[in-house]
Amino acid sequence: MTNHSAPGFVRDATAADAAAIASIQTACWHLAYGETWPAEVFDSLSAQDLEMQWARAVIAPPGPGYRLLVATAGAQVVGFVALAPGADPDSQAGEAEIVAWEVHPEHQHSGHGGRLLNAAADHARGIGAHTLVIWLTHDDEARRSLLASAGFAPDGAHREVALADGWANSSVTMRQVRVLAAL
Repeated sequence: MTNHSAPGFVRDATAADAAAIASIQTACWHLAYGETWPAEVFDSLSAQDLEMQWARAVIAPPGPGYRLLVATAGAQVVGFVALAPGADPDSQAGEAEIVAWEVHPEHQHSGHGGRLLNAAADHARGIGAHTLVIWLTHDDEARRSLLASAGFAPDGAHREVALADGWANSSVTMRQVRVLAAL
């Protein structure tokens, strides 16, 4: 039974959260991209592989500045945000990047996305970042609206991400725009 009225909190992820994070990621991707990505992309997403990747992100992050946080409703993990140092070729010193930010579809519009965004900004400030960056698909109006209300704006940069990079042998690409906010 899902309790949407349970208090929401954000905390550091643990390896025990990896299965929930993988499940949330898969559910969100099916909702967002189910009509545009070919079935083989989703078929190539192994729940076990995703779970192992998220557990590894908690147990052995790639370096300083990486952090994985989860949003909870009561004891249930309902969303997550993953942060990393800025990795774009044109990134400046002092940039942190949100590399993943998802709230389970059943728990969206309950404040979890905003709490995760605030916690991401707090972490970025804590490591000395002055700018927080995130890449969005060009048509993700819901995220763009939430981010705009938090002070994020596009900077004109865009990229094409090939889904073949690690998931499937597909020619599908995803057009993304970069938005950022000063901290």
